[in-house]
Amino acid sequence: MVLLFSSSILRSQESEIEDVSTNAQFWTDFNLRHEFDEKKSLKGFVGYRTISPHIWDKVMIVPTYDIIHTKSPNFMNLKEPLISSFHLGTGLYYTNNVSEPDNFEFRLMQGLKFFMPFKEFIPLKTYIRFEQRFQKTFDDSYWNVSARFRFKFSTIIEWNKRLLTFTEGLYIPISIEFFLNVEKANRDNDDIRISPGLGYKFNDQWKAEFYVSYHHSKNISETNDSSNDFVFRLRIYKSSLKKSSPVIKTKEEEIKELIE
Repeated sequence: MVLLFSSSILRSQESEIEDVSTNAQFWTDFNLRHEFDEKKSLKGFVGYRTISPHIWDKVMIVPTYDIIHTKSPNFMNLKEPLISSFHLGTGLYYTNNVSEPDNFEFRLMQGLKFFMPFKEFIPLKTYIRFEQRFQKTFDDSYWNVSARFRFKFSTIIEWNKRLLTFTEGLYIPISIEFFLNVEKANRDNDDIRISPGLGYKFNDQWKAEFYVSYHHSKNISETNDSSNDFVFRLRIYKSSLKKSSPVIKTKEEEIKELIE
């Protein structure tokens, strides 16, 4: 009887630990960017994430190759390109689970970014990305293959209005992202992310952003069908800019460059 009672306590404790239907997460990442020339660059980040209640820790490496689009086709007769940039990338994600087998995910991604035309009111960047996901849980199971689209809308609001330039100072980054599964994964199916934040540009090479976000996710573990995630995220950015002749940029261009 004592054994049954002890077993029941252990099961209830394990169930309590794994109940993350509402949780807090802490993310941090260091982002690098290297320009090869005015049209090509290599970007990426290394990151760490954890959750409370503490049921997992996650590390990741995500590099992307970016191609800047500098002009539109002649027949469109546009002053600025319709598509700002194209992106090809990969991602390696390792999740160390406390009470379940660990999980590894490899991603391939292709995407494009463009600005909405009503830029005179607010610079709104749209990022459309297609991902192929390959997940492996270390429990002798097979690889799980899935795919999804991501739609992200981002903007920047000036903390203090500047007349001509934005070379340094505070700003407010805001984004909302939607996820559409073509083929659902076994776990970690994101639904929506709403991310207001506060950023500071130190100079042309360094900036930092801190977000307090709300995420809704599905199939996050074997016992939780969905969750409400409150995410605190710190992002540090370092750019290695290609040395070239000085280019005078407008304030609008400087603000656009802040939007991820």
